[in-house]
Amino acid sequence: MSDPETLVTAHLGEFPWSLSAADLRARAVRVVAETEHEVAELLRTQPEPTIEHFLTPLDRLLLRVRDLGSHGSFLFAVHPDEAVRTAAREASEAADRFFNHFRVNGDAYRALQRLDLTDVDGPTRYAVEKMLRDLRRGGAEKDATVRAHLVELNNEIDRVSNQYNGNVAQLERSVEVDGPRELVGLPTDYLSSHPSGPDGKIRITTRYPDFNPVMAYADRAELRRRLLSEFMNRAFPENIAVLDRLLAQRYELATTLGYSDYAEYAIEDKMMARPEAVRAFLERVATGLRAPAHADIERVFARKRRDEPSAARLELWDSSFFSEGYYDGKLRTEEYGVDTKKLRAYLPYRAVRDGLFSLCEELFGIRFHRVAPEGLWHPTVEAYDVTLGDERLGRFFLDLVPRPGKYGHAACFGIRDGIEGVQLPQSALVCNFLDPATPADTARMQYSDVVTFFHEFGHLLHALFSGHGPWLYTTMSFVEWDFVEAPSQLFEEWARDPATLARFARDPDTGEGIPADVLERLRASAAMGRSVRWLRQVALAAISLELYDRSPAGLDTTATFREVYDRYFLSPLEPEYHPTTAWGHLTGYSAFYYTYVWSLVIARDLLSPFLERGTLTDPEIAARYVREILVPGSTRPATELVRTYLGREFDFRAFEAWSREGLPPIPPRGGPPSASP
Repeated sequence: MSDPETLVTAHLGEFPWSLSAADLRARAVRVVAETEHEVAELLRTQPEPTIEHFLTPLDRLLLRVRDLGSHGSFLFAVHPDEAVRTAAREASEAADRFFNHFRVNGDAYRALQRLDLTDVDGPTRYAVEKMLRDLRRGGAEKDATVRAHLVELNNEIDRVSNQYNGNVAQLERSVEVDGPRELVGLPTDYLSSHPSGPDGKIRITTRYPDFNPVMAYADRAELRRRLLSEFMNRAFPENIAVLDRLLAQRYELATTLGYSDYAEYAIEDKMMARPEAVRAFLERVATGLRAPAHADIERVFARKRRDEPSAARLELWDSSFFSEGYYDGKLRTEEYGVDTKKLRAYLPYRAVRDGLFSLCEELFGIRFHRVAPEGLWHPTVEAYDVTLGDERLGRFFLDLVPRPGKYGHAACFGIRDGIEGVQLPQSALVCNFLDPATPADTARMQYSDVVTFFHEFGHLLHALFSGHGPWLYTTMSFVEWDFVEAPSQLFEEWARDPATLARFARDPDTGEGIPADVLERLRASAAMGRSVRWLRQVALAAISLELYDRSPAGLDTTATFREVYDRYFLSPLEPEYHPTTAWGHLTGYSAFYYTYVWSLVIARDLLSPFLERGTLTDPEIAARYVREILVPGSTRPATELVRTYLGREFDFRAFEAWSREGLPPIPPRGGPPSASP
């Protein structure tokens, strides 16, 4: 990392981290009221709107409220004080209400339609097209009564979504065990961070630093079963009714706007465009994965029966359906010589972080500078400024330690959208990798968490590089949502690359680097269970679509989840599981959870120029990737960005070859992954 004294001054934007709950509420009221007044004045005084005198000031006003909403939703996800989280949620909802009103603003819609775009540049034209589309989809063409109803519906949808996510964050579950003897098989650093209480009991929570190692290493199947049951019932029963209300309101919103259902509405502005195209895509992927997934499951089941000859089936707590599977780990150790439990010794957090930074410095020419802003929301948070040459790209934060009330998964939160000449982008990685009882200096990471760290950092790089465009609607925030996972899924590959891992995988206690043969065996084992994991993703994508592509009247969400899951997947869910109660993607991604599978197809093709060069650190390909994929943000459609980078249309070939690794040759189907069925 570089010396922070070398930083050039740049505008990062106002960042009031230490506001009280009352101050947050007051700020939200002020910002929204001032902006509503200024938008009304702008529309009143611009009878002949121009780019300079109408679009530019309107864009900056929208940016102001978007910043308010991003700041509020982020603090709602991470702040340790419940009162501040509540006020932050209210600030986020105030920003949402502003945009819900704006999207039905007929005057703004007509003013944008009157803009003369004859001689404007491509990014400006594209930004205006997307703004008009958002207003049309928001209901700006409807009559006053319908517009008022749409605003009311959207406001309630935002409130219910926040209620659902707040329940997921706060309703943590746990199991208790009778001392260390119940934790046989778990790593020593895990045992030392989970001492017995005064009553001899040890509490294991559903937070990821607790959950993932148990599912991967605990020899006692009963412990794995109990903990998985608690994990699959987080926010149950509270979120059953909340989700029902969300589905009903979104269906009413879509049908009021003239769509047949919410899935049709939600997918219209994505790359895939239509639900029927999504169904055809998912079926194509599932068809290719079912046979190898079945073979994978039979292989793991055979390994289980060596321990339990009378076992009738492979249970969900036995395999890689969740986290790193217990018997998958045994096979990986016995057949490939890879013990992920032992890998933890070589993956201390600080070494992983610094190795990741070093890789980015080499690949992309950027530099990281540790900074210490005042009043951050928690003492475990790290802050960094990023520069490229003499220019500051932006700032990011690492919040990696779980705590009560904090967002429970892993995500890259956009906190501030960057606009050239206005403000720089700011983002945060919010993950739960590090045990709060273990100092960061000595904390070890699961290998799967290292991959997740790289995945989320791929989002972060996208935000940093793209946050210098001309308009809010050309930032990464407005990239098609079924493309947005492609850069993050691509960046995972560096965490799987032996040459990259060798940079930082080192045991700080002994100074020993991870042996080269272990790295090669780890790579050789990567395909194991891949078909099972991705068939499960296909099943989840189909579930999210089917929950939203119909009237929710009389819909039993748990039964629907189970029915669709069983249709695609090969191992049934336990009757007591209620997985729809803690699946946050149902509020954000809604009907388009297929994003992860679709983006993976694209990501595998984005990787192919690196593979053709035989290295993931080729500077020419890395520079082209940044220039053609990351920097443009949403200045052009994603399909065009990928075509420019690859020099052709993307297709299925790289994905299908990757999904068949380790299998007998199958004739390739070829052809582009068209959005048509």
